[in-house]
Amino acid sequence: MFSHLKFFIILFAVFTMVTVERPAWAKPLDVLIQNEVDDTGNVNLLLTLKNSGSRSIYHIRPMFHFHHSMSMMSKIMRLDPGQSITLENDKHPPVRRVGRYPLTAMVEFWLHPNGGTKKSVLFTDSFFFKEPLISKVEGKLASVTDLDSSILNVFLKNRSESLKNIRMMLLLPPGLAAKNFSGVMGFTMRGGEAKNFQIRVFRRENIERDRFPVRLMIEYGEMLKHYSSEINGTVRFSPVWYSMKYMPHFTVLALMALILLSYYYRIYNKK
Repeated sequence: MFSHLKFFIILFAVFTMVTVERPAWAKPLDVLIQNEVDDTGNVNLLLTLKNSGSRSIYHIRPMFHFHHSMSMMSKIMRLDPGQSITLENDKHPPVRRVGRYPLTAMVEFWLHPNGGTKKSVLFTDSFFFKEPLISKVEGKLASVTDLDSSILNVFLKNRSESLKNIRMMLLLPPGLAAKNFSGVMGFTMRGGEAKNFQIRVFRRENIERDRFPVRLMIEYGEMLKHYSSEINGTVRFSPVWYSMKYMPHFTVLALMALILLSYYYRIYNKK
């Protein structure tokens, strides 16, 4: 029993020594990289540094490593426990090819304001650049009113010289339905070719609204790439100059006109 007690005492002493002698700078600095890449390949980086230790650190020197170059950032004189700071860096060379690019940030700092042992933290991350795909098929939507429906004219133009296998999808809001059109259509357009479609659209009887936004999705594939574009338009169930929301105004104007006409005839008859 005495031997077991002695063993636990020695184990407790070793654990206490490890805990006491653990350096305060074991991990005093947290590093985070945020990236923003636009469609043209320009890279903007945000480097966030936070003192997660129990003592202040001094003379913090952050830097980025880009491929075979280095970008130094502003020196930070002091970070207290719990304090954080975010630095912006736009020195990364623009990227042009699709792929994943590595990011490396190295931060050097001191534990004492007047020097001492220099420490460093290395943080790695990456970002992915996707080539912007611009559709070569353009178009527009135009609506013409009918007696009890609206005719949606779809105009498409293939601006490239190559053949395109098009998938067209019409998105209608609730309350509208297209006649003889399931909502999806597939066809082929040669280079430079233009096409025109007419789609008859109906609205439910209990809907008084006369203007509805619609969207037309155009998709096609080429060389293992997927291209898509969206064409926005409006379906009308009344003339351009007229809208159901102006019905009360037209009613008031008509009544005023009738009153003025009756007043005019009364005066004219008296004469």
